[in-house]
Amino acid sequence: MTRAVAFDIYGTLIDTQAVLTRLSELIGAKAPAVSQLWRQKQLEYSFRRGLMGDYCDFSVCTRQALLFACQQHQVAISAAAVEQAMLAYAELAAFADVPAGLEALQQQGIPLYAFSNGSRAAVQQLLERAEIAQYFAAVVSVEDVQSFKPDPKVYAHLAQTCGLPASKIRLVSSNPFDILGAAHAGLSTAWLRRDPQAIFDPWDVQPDLTLDDFSDVARQLAAGQ
Repeated sequence: MTRAVAFDIYGTLIDTQAVLTRLSELIGAKAPAVSQLWRQKQLEYSFRRGLMGDYCDFSVCTRQALLFACQQHQVAISAAAVEQAMLAYAELAAFADVPAGLEALQQQGIPLYAFSNGSRAAVQQLLERAEIAQYFAAVVSVEDVQSFKPDPKVYAHLAQTCGLPASKIRLVSSNPFDILGAAHAGLSTAWLRRDPQAIFDPWDVQPDLTLDDFSDVARQLAAGQ
């Protein structure tokens, strides 16, 4: 039975659509293509650094990925515009279905943890701005172990912080790579498939739960599944 629930932040609890909106204001019509590559390279750079043991703050991966995406798509972007695009990440709101879902879980007495590649300070600020910080027992950041998801030691650090065996923790994430990393480390998993077109990686591991919206998360986890 699940005794604690950890949540990925970006794309799971926090809606990143405003980043694309800001990017569109800054660079125009190429924003969707740049945004897609930006996210792809952001993750790729964190994966590379995790493998190399060359940790940096996640914001460095994010900034470098934006510069690459703009260069790839031949978009000239000023230093000031880069800062404006980066600032958008600190000003995001929660998905509309998140506060009620977190409230329902908290009322069941289930300890909740925010679990992110971002720094603790950045994540805490984001959660407070989104008005959901009060639901979490702690913010668990990869900065404590100087690596990134899906490194197994990141999930081991989560379990240590929760004070529980990995098997008693469920990770909720919209990112398949995060779900696979958590499963590999022995956690229970719930893939929040916010995009109905999203495809889970065809590995020999599948999420324990696949959910379509945050109301599903609250309902199924509160029921003890």
